[in-house]
Amino acid sequence: MQVRLGSPTAPPVGSFAIASTGGWQSWRTVPADIGRTTGTHDVYLTFDSGQPADFANLNWFTFG
Repeated sequence: MQVRLGSPTAPPVGSFAIASTGGWQSWRTVPADIGRTTGTHDVYLTFDSGQPADFANLNWFTFG
C-alpha cells in the first residue's frame, strides 16, 4: 500500500506491506512510518497486488 498526497499518481510519501489476515472481516493493525508533512492535503491510499482479484479490505486509518 502506498500513501500519496494531492493525487493518486503522485510519488508516494510512504508505503508498507499488508498480508492476509485469514478472512475478509479479520482485521489487523499495521503501523507505518510515513514522513512528516505540513499543510493540508488530499490523502490517497493506493494498492497494488499484481493480481486481478480483490485483495484488501480497509477498515480504518489514522494519523498521529
